[in-house]
Amino acid sequence: MMEATFISSGKNMNEAIDFTAKLTGMVLTGGINILEANKIDIFCCNIDDASHLDNLLWETPKYCLIAHNLVNKSSDDPVKIGYPGTKFVLGSDTLLNLSPDFPPDLSGYKNYLQMVVMDEGDLRERAAETWSKCKEIGLKARFVEDL
Repeated sequence: MMEATFISSGKNMNEAIDFTAKLTGMVLTGGINILEANKIDIFCCNIDDASHLDNLLWETPKYCLIAHNLVNKSSDDPVKIGYPGTKFVLGSDTLLNLSPDFPPDLSGYKNYLQMVVMDEGDLRERAAETWSKCKEIGLKARFVEDL
């Protein structure tokens, strides 16, 4: 059964995007023991956040190049970046949700990582609502504060 792993990812969305770029590199290169993944879909709040992450992944991690692309561009890269209005094609084993809201579709994924922006405000509250939704649909949820 899929588990929802909620991960503290910074105090604002820019920190969360930076953290997500680093985490993506760690997951794909096996540098983290939370899970193993071959392909990752990353769902962002909006096209601006998705474009920022897309640009950042060309530089992060520092000594590794991760093939990636926005989901609306056709390619077979291991990392796809989406946002509301786009749809991922099946084939990825992990969904990394940078949006604080419950993802549009969890079917087909083995792993679900939920980034939590610890802003003591709206983003944190919306992530708490996502936690409740996960529990509602029967997902086991855990929170990781520090990787």
